[in-house]
Amino acid sequence: MSEQPWTIDAIAHAIPAADTRQTFLREVNLTPLPELPEVLARWQRFVEHWRDNVTPQLDSALEYAKQHGGELPAEFADDGGTADFLKELRANTGKRQNYAA
Repeated sequence: MSEQPWTIDAIAHAIPAADTRQTFLREVNLTPLPELPEVLARWQRFVEHWRDNVTPQLDSALEYAKQHGGELPAEFADDGGTADFLKELRANTGKRQNYAA
């Protein structure tokens, strides 16, 4: 994301999961005005943490899978749903790239 100031819309678009985004929007809409800056700051920290820490890990796992025939790194091993996990990861990566554009 560019160094433009955060807005409610920018925070909402940076949240990677629809249900979490709805939680954010609901919380923003129901928070009394005096408490709103604190709520927005908390969500801003959440999306910045996601962008700076979680996204690189997921991108690394996706790159590993591409180079290893669709297998995930050991730390992402699951109970057989690797294909579904990768499909969802690819979809989320595509959405994230669209929001960044």
